[in-house]
Amino acid sequence: MTPYRAYDKALTLGLRIPELEPVILKDAYWSYRYARYVIKGRLPDFMHNAVLLSNDEFAKYYIEYIK
Repeated sequence: MTPYRAYDKALTLGLRIPELEPVILKDAYWSYRYARYVIKGRLPDFMHNAVLLSNDEFAKYYIEYIK
């Protein structure tokens, strides 16, 4: 399963799906969108830390979002 498909499934169901989070985490863009549109807040610790360490453009958006 791709990060997009995992995110899309969670978004469609409108709930957090912990077993799909490692898949979503593979892409900072989908991790950011998961935090913003599915969880509507801070990511779980293991995802939060990985996104912050990714040094990706979307990590910056995520940081701004959770402030």
